[in-house]
Amino acid sequence: MKHTSHPFGTLTRALAIALVSVCLVSAASAWAQLPTGTLMGHVSSDGLPMPGVSVTAKSPALQGSRTVVTSGNGDYAIINLPPGEYTVTFMISGFREQTLKQSVGASQTVTLNSAMSISEVTAQTVVMGRAEQISEQAQASTTYTTELLGKLPTARTIASAVNLTPGVNANGPNGAFTVSGAQSFDNNFTVNGVNIQDNVRGTPFNLFIEDAIQETTTSTSAISAEFGRFQGGVINTITKSGGNAFSGSLRVTANNDAWVANTPKDAGTARVQDIFPTYEATLGGPMWKDKIWFFGAVRIPKTSNNSLTLSTGTATENFDNPGSTKPVAGPAYVFSALEKRYEGKLTLSPFQNHTLTGGYIWIDQNQANNRFTPLPQYDLASLETRQLPQKLLTANYSGVITDKFFVEGQYSKRQFTFENSGSQFNDLIQGTVLHDRTGGGYYNSPIFCAVCPGSAEKRDNEDILAKGTYFLSTPGLGSHNIVVGFDDFAGSRLSNNWQSGSSYFINGTRAIFKGGDIFPVVDANSYMGFYPIANAANPTDTRTISVFLNDQWKLNNNLSFNLGVRWDKNHAKDSKGAITADDSDFSPRLAATFDPTGNGKIRFNASYARYVGAIQDTQAGAASGFGAPAAYYYAYYGPEINTDPNAALLTRAQAIQAVFNWFGITAPNQFPTQHASDIFGSAVPGLNTVILGSLKSPSTDEFAVGVAGNLSSRGSFRVDGVYRKAGRFYSNDTTIPNGIATDAQGNLYDIGVVNNLDDPLSRKYYGLSAQVAYRPLTSLNIGANWTWSHTYGNFLGETAGSGPVQSAIQSYPEYKQLSWNSPTGDLLQDQRHKVRLYATYDLPTPKALGIFTFSVLQSYDSGTPYGAVGQVRSQLFVTNPGYVQPPSGPGSPTYYFSARDAFHTDNINRTDIALNYSKNIGPVEVFFRPDVLNLFNRQGLVIVNTTVLNAVNSGNFANFNPFTTTPVECPQGTAGATCKASGANWQKGASFGQATSPAGYQLARTVRATLGVRF
Repeated sequence: MKHTSHPFGTLTRALAIALVSVCLVSAASAWAQLPTGTLMGHVSSDGLPMPGVSVTAKSPALQGSRTVVTSGNGDYAIINLPPGEYTVTFMISGFREQTLKQSVGASQTVTLNSAMSISEVTAQTVVMGRAEQISEQAQASTTYTTELLGKLPTARTIASAVNLTPGVNANGPNGAFTVSGAQSFDNNFTVNGVNIQDNVRGTPFNLFIEDAIQETTTSTSAISAEFGRFQGGVINTITKSGGNAFSGSLRVTANNDAWVANTPKDAGTARVQDIFPTYEATLGGPMWKDKIWFFGAVRIPKTSNNSLTLSTGTATENFDNPGSTKPVAGPAYVFSALEKRYEGKLTLSPFQNHTLTGGYIWIDQNQANNRFTPLPQYDLASLETRQLPQKLLTANYSGVITDKFFVEGQYSKRQFTFENSGSQFNDLIQGTVLHDRTGGGYYNSPIFCAVCPGSAEKRDNEDILAKGTYFLSTPGLGSHNIVVGFDDFAGSRLSNNWQSGSSYFINGTRAIFKGGDIFPVVDANSYMGFYPIANAANPTDTRTISVFLNDQWKLNNNLSFNLGVRWDKNHAKDSKGAITADDSDFSPRLAATFDPTGNGKIRFNASYARYVGAIQDTQAGAASGFGAPAAYYYAYYGPEINTDPNAALLTRAQAIQAVFNWFGITAPNQFPTQHASDIFGSAVPGLNTVILGSLKSPSTDEFAVGVAGNLSSRGSFRVDGVYRKAGRFYSNDTTIPNGIATDAQGNLYDIGVVNNLDDPLSRKYYGLSAQVAYRPLTSLNIGANWTWSHTYGNFLGETAGSGPVQSAIQSYPEYKQLSWNSPTGDLLQDQRHKVRLYATYDLPTPKALGIFTFSVLQSYDSGTPYGAVGQVRSQLFVTNPGYVQPPSGPGSPTYYFSARDAFHTDNINRTDIALNYSKNIGPVEVFFRPDVLNLFNRQGLVIVNTTVLNAVNSGNFANFNPFTTTPVECPQGTAGATCKASGANWQKGASFGQATSPAGYQLARTVRATLGVRF
C-alpha cells in the first residue's frame, strides 16, 4: 500500500523513519512486541525512602533480565516489559533480599512497592503473588489471560475477553461491541499493537489463533494519551513469543450440529449428526537461549457445513403454506466456510535490554454459498462463493538506552481483499436483483458484482510508531514517567462498489411463493433502482498523524496524576484523489488518584478525557463518484405483473424482461430510453453530494470518577462512574441555499453537503460499573462484574451494511419534524444491566487421577430497545420551497409511530459450564474439556422483526398529515381491507416483535468438546 503525496505527511513520515532507524542503530539492531507494560514502585525501610536499591525483573516472557536502581526518593520504574508473570528482586547491602511476584499486563502500569528490613544474619527471601486482572491506575482496564479463558466455558477469542469486560456490550450492528456508549465502529482493536479492524465497518478481523493468545486487555475509560483514533475503547491482545524452554500444544475442538438444541423457530427440524473439528497447533522455543526465540501457530478447521434455510416472506402470499400467518422456511442450503490461519514470530535479543520481534499472520478463507447477511434472501440464486485472503506483517523494537531512557518502534502492514464477492453474471436477467418490498427479501441474483470491472475490493492499513520514555525522579516533586511519541497511521481502500451484476434492482410490491418458485408482483407501488458507476476508483488514503505526550506523575505515596495530551492530524483523499479532510485537534487526558493510606489498599480517582476518532473512509469518500454507484429511482406505471395470484404467472425472467421492455432498457448499465421522466429520486456522488472545505473528526468528551482497591493479597475491586457526550457527527445537509446540480442526462438534483453537526443531534452515555476478582482459596478463583448504563439520544449513526452513516436530519428539513423524525430516547445500543459472574474450582481429587477443574459462567443482559418506525408521505402536506427532488417514495422521511424505545427484546439469562481435566504423562500434559453453553436452554428473543405497514409500502392504509395529525393504528393481525375501511394509517407487521429466523433467539443449548496435549 502506498501513501499519497502530502507535504506535511512526507516530512513527518521521514522523521518517523529516521527516529526508528536511530533507535535500531543505537540498540545494535535488536527487536520486542508492543504494547508493553510498566512496573513502577517505591522502596522504603521503616517509612523512609531507600535510594540505591537494585531492582531486578525476570520473566519467561523476557529475554535475560532487567535491572534498575532506585532514585534518591526510593522510586523506580522498569519500562517496556513484555506482558507476563515477573519475579522482582530488591537487593542492597545490609538489608534482607526481597523477592516478589507480579503480573504485568499490556498497556498497563503496575505498582509494586517494597518495604525492606535490616539483615541480621543472612539474606531472607519473601515471595508474594498478586494477579493484576483489574488495573490499579485511573485508566479502567481489565485483563483476561489465556489460562483463565482456557478454563472458563468461552471460545478463548478476543471477543470472549471483551464480552467479559464491564462497560462493554455487544449491541452494535451484527453484534459488534459498543464500549462506554460509543458507536461500535469507533473502537481500537490491536493484536501486538497492530490495528486489525475493517476499514469500513470497524469490526475486528480474526487475525489470531486462539492457542497463540497470551492475554487481552480492554480499556474503557480514562485512557492514556498514548492511544488515539477511537471514541469507544482500546482492546490490546498479545500473542505468545516462545521462550527459553520448548513449549507447544495440539488441540482439536469438536462441534456437532446434533449437539445444538432447536429454537422455537426450527422446532422439529432434524439435526445432522456430523462432527466438525477445528485443529490448532503451536510450537515455540529457543534457537539460542536468551538471544533468539521462535514461535509458530496454525489453525485449520474442517469445512463447516451448516445446513440453513432462507426466509420466504409472509404467508399471505405463500400458496405453498396456506393458512399460515407467519413467515415460513425457504429452501435449504449448505454454507461452507474454510478459514486456515497461520502465524510465525521471531524474537531476537543479541544484546542485553534490546529486543526485536518480527511477526507474520496470514489467513486463507473460502466461503461457499455465502449471502449478504444484513438483508434477507429468498432463494439459492442469491448465494455466492467468495475468497477473503488476509495478511499482517509486524516488526517491533524495544530498547533500554540508559537506566532512565527507553525507546520503542513499530512498523506494521495489514492487507484484506474481497475476491469473487457478488454475482457471477452481468446480463439483464441473471444479474438483476429482485426485491420484495412487503416481505423485505431479495432474490434472483447475489447483491454486488464479482465480474464487473475492478470488483476485487482491497482494505489495507499501514502504521509507523515511535516513542521514547524517560523516568524522572525529583526530591520535591516526586517521580515522572514521561512518554513522548509519534504515530503515522494510514488506511487505504480500493473499491468499485457495483450493487448488482446488471446495476439494476427491481423492487416489486410483494412476491408470490407457489410451486416452489418465486414470482415478483410488480404494480404502481413498485419501482426500479439503477446504480451505475461512471468512473473507476483510485485507492483512498485516510491518514492520521499523531504526536502525544503523557506523564504519569507520582507526587508522593498518596497523590498521583496522569497528565497527557495528544495531537491528531487527520488527512484524507477520496477515490477521486480530492482532499476531503485536513483537520487537527488536541485531546487532553487528565486524571488524579488519591491513596489515603499510601499502601494501595484503596484509591480514589477522577479524570477528564477527550477522544478524537479517525476520519472514517466511507465518510471522507462520500462525495466521490469514482467507484461509488450513483442511484436513480424510477417509478413503474407499466402493465401490472402477477397481481392476480390465481391467473397464469410470469416467471422471474419474463417479469424482469417485461419491466425492462417498458423502460426501453436493452443492456446492462443503460439509462431508460422510455419513461425516463418517471424518476422520483436520485443521488450522484461527486455531483449532488459534495464536501466543502474539510471534514472534522468526530469527538467525545468523558468525565469519570471511581474507587479501587485490594482485597489483601488475594484480589482486587474497582467501581467506575462514566459520563460521555459525543459530538461533531457526520451529517448530510440538503437545503435550498445549496443550489441545484445537473447530470449528463439533464436530470436536476438538489445538492447535499456532507459536514459535521452537533445540535440538534445528540448521543450521551451514563455508566456505572463494578468488578471484583478474588481468590479465597488456592483452588477457587471467582470474578464478577456488573454494569448499569444508559445510552440515549437521537442519532444512531451506523448500520450493519455500511458502518458509519450520516444524519439526514438537515436534509429537506421542511419535510420533517424533529419530534417524529428523530425523537430522543434510548438508542439501540442501550442496555440497562449487564452482569458476568464466573468461578473456577479445582476439585479435591487425588493427584494420581489428574486435575479436575469445574467452571461456570453466568451471564445476564437486559433487553434492548426498539420502536415502530416507518416512512410517511409528508410531501403531500408541504409547499415545495424550490427543491427539484422533494422526498417521496423510498426517500420519504422516517416517522416514529411509537417512542424510540417503546419496545424491548427479552432479558437474556445464560448459564455456561465446563469441566477441565488434565494429567501429566511425563513431560506432556493431556487435557480434555467439555462445555455446555446455555445449560438450561433458555430461549430469549434477541433479534426481532420491526416491519411497519402504512401508505408508503401498502395500499391498505390512508395517508395522514404528520405535522398536525396523530396517526391511527390498526391492530396487529387485522386484515388489510378492514384497516383500509377504518381509515387507519399504520399497522405493526404480522411478524413485528417476533423472531424471523433461528438467529433471532439467544444461542440454544450447545455442547462442544476440546481434546489436546501441551508441553
